[in-house]
Amino acid sequence: MSVQDLARSLVAVGSTKVSDDGDDGIYTLSVRDGYLVEKHWLGDTIQNENVIASDANDNATASYLLTMETRLVIFIDQDHAIRCYSYDDDIEEWEEVPLASVRGIETSPDSKVSAIVGLDGGLAISYQDANGCLAVIINAGGEEWKTFRHLQGKPMLGTPQVLEVIDDTMYLFYVERDVGISYLAFDPHAGAWQANSVPNTKFDTIIDNFIVVKDFDTGNFQSYILTGGSLWSVNGEEKTFLGNVGTNGKLIPSDNAQAGFSVKWRGARKVRVSRRKITIWY
Repeated sequence: MSVQDLARSLVAVGSTKVSDDGDDGIYTLSVRDGYLVEKHWLGDTIQNENVIASDANDNATASYLLTMETRLVIFIDQDHAIRCYSYDDDIEEWEEVPLASVRGIETSPDSKVSAIVGLDGGLAISYQDANGCLAVIINAGGEEWKTFRHLQGKPMLGTPQVLEVIDDTMYLFYVERDVGISYLAFDPHAGAWQANSVPNTKFDTIIDNFIVVKDFDTGNFQSYILTGGSLWSVNGEEKTFLGNVGTNGKLIPSDNAQAGFSVKWRGARKVRVSRRKITIWY
C-alpha cells in the first residue's frame, strides 16, 4: 500500500485493501446526507462508485470486510443501530444481512464501529454503548453470540476503534484522553480483556483515525495515525511525520514519505458470507 492510499483510507469512514500487495487498489466508504457510498480507487482514479445504504449515521464509521465471494460492510444507522450489508454479485446490488444478535443494542449517538474476523473465525463487532463504554459482540457459530459490555478503559466519546488480530490475540484499540492509543487484549479462555496502551501515541491534537499492525522486524506495534490534518507513523520510540492530508484524502508527502516509506498494513481478515448467513472462512 502506498502512503497516499494509507492517507485516503484514514480519511474515509471505512476502507479495505483489495489484495495484500495493493496492486488492485482500495475500497473506501464515505457518508453524506445519510448515503453510505463505496468507492473503488486504483491510484488516484475512482474505478467504480456505488450507494450501499441511505440511512447511515453521518458521524459514524463503518467496517469493510472483503471476501473471496463478496464484500461486507457494517455500519451504524441514523437510529444508532448496528447494520450489516453484503454485495450480491448476481443482481449487482447491496443487500442487508440480518444479524439477530445486534437487534436491540443501543449505541451511543457518537459511537464508531469496528469489525473483524475473530480468533475462531466468527465475526466480532465493537461499539460504544449509550453510556460511552466500549462493548464487543463475537459470533460463536450460527445464531449464538457472546457479548462483552462495560469493558475496562476510559475511551474518549466517539473514539475511533480498531479490532485487530495479532499473533493469535484479538485486540480492541481505541483512543484514551491524555494517553493516546490504548487497547484491550482478549483472553478467550478467561473471557476477559486486559488493558494496556501503545507507547508514544499521545499527540497535542485529537486523533481522528488510526491503524495498528505489528512490525515483525522489531516486535513493536506499528501505528499509522491521522491527527490535526497530519499523518504519522509510530513504531516504539520512533515517530515519523509522513505529510499533511486534506479532507479529501489528498496527501502532501513529507521527505520521509517520498523516500520510499513502507506501509505494513495488510488489510482485514476475511469471512465467507451468503445472502442471509455469515459463516467461517479460512
